[in-house]
Amino acid sequence: MRRQILLFFLILQVAQTLAQKISIDSTQTSSKRHPFVSLQVQNGLVLPTNDFIRNSKEKITFSTVSLKYGFSTTKARWQDYAYGMPYGGVGLMFLQFSNKQEIGSPFAIYSFQRTTILGRSTRTKLNFEWLLGASFNWNPYDPFDNPGNIAIGSKTNLYAGVNIYTKFQLNKEWDVHTGIAISHFSNGATRLPNKGLNLISATAELSYNFSRNSLKNDCFEPKPPLVDKRVDYDFLINISSRQKNFDTLRTNLPSPYIDKKFSIIGVTFAPMFQKNYKYKYGGGLDFLYDEIMGTIAWRQLNPKDGKEYDRVKLGKFGERISLGTSARGELVMPMYSIFANFGYNIIHGNRTDTRFYQIMGIKVYLKENFFGTFGIRASKFCKAQYLYWSLGYTIPGEFFSRKNPSVLRIRRSSNS
Repeated sequence: MRRQILLFFLILQVAQTLAQKISIDSTQTSSKRHPFVSLQVQNGLVLPTNDFIRNSKEKITFSTVSLKYGFSTTKARWQDYAYGMPYGGVGLMFLQFSNKQEIGSPFAIYSFQRTTILGRSTRTKLNFEWLLGASFNWNPYDPFDNPGNIAIGSKTNLYAGVNIYTKFQLNKEWDVHTGIAISHFSNGATRLPNKGLNLISATAELSYNFSRNSLKNDCFEPKPPLVDKRVDYDFLINISSRQKNFDTLRTNLPSPYIDKKFSIIGVTFAPMFQKNYKYKYGGGLDFLYDEIMGTIAWRQLNPKDGKEYDRVKLGKFGERISLGTSARGELVMPMYSIFANFGYNIIHGNRTDTRFYQIMGIKVYLKENFFGTFGIRASKFCKAQYLYWSLGYTIPGEFFSRKNPSVLRIRRSSNS
């Protein structure tokens, strides 16, 4: 439960940060903000990515209803034009599955962010949207009551999604969106089994804008400031936990799933190069302490009370230590960054996961140079090792422009 609470509060912090930033920027540049509400419906299929879905007698379908609230851009900052008029907010989604008895009737609370890909100056636009949140009220795996559901192992799970949709501006107040959505639900191996659910659907959305000023973009389009080439140095501390599948052969264990979580602590140092305001790239050193490595478990009879207990023995300390080097890329937006890392363990006490690992997540600056991240670490591009949250600090490199300090102020305010 502690892990899910931390996840939930992190999602709320991300949503709060996005809303605060949009609010502050709007009040600084315009007397009115541009709030909107929308109602979205989805209809689609659960993809057969695990045996639970593949072995179902019928295709498992689903439908959703979502209510969203957010703020659009004011069209007064250079960031609005450079980043495709980004806007975002928070949402509440209710899901209904055709296999309700085994999957449940979950709902999700999430933050979302949108940006325009094509058609900035017309009524019709092609947009991209990401969503990140926590989902609740699942009917998880249970060896007695729900043994078939190996996809969902906990009542609370991560929700992540992306939408590609066409936005048609009907008039000053109303928009209609139609598109395709891909969604993923998983707990990141914090509780097993955890094969996860992957959904694909068609979407339709009706949006009402309270104070949109015009159907046309502003005539004046501010240009982005020059960015000095520089190197930033990120330090991160990651905290997480995970479970493990144990061998039932010759261990007397009735099930490979033991109700025990193993702690994970990671420390990362990453020099990041930035040549423009949209992208960062670099490398990193990733130190990882993972209690799950080398762990063995068995069931044993206690002669004192005549009962059987699950016993767990941690591996040697060296087996719990990994040191990896990673290539890192970061897509920078005014209020957040999306990052992806590809790493390889040089020191690899780990015998459960492969040396090659992948990390994806979102990064939000909470205060100047102080940031939080939320992400998932995986192997083989599909097997989740664990979800994690981290706190970090960016140490600016030797890139400050003494001749033109205004460049520095613009850059820092756009990322904070």
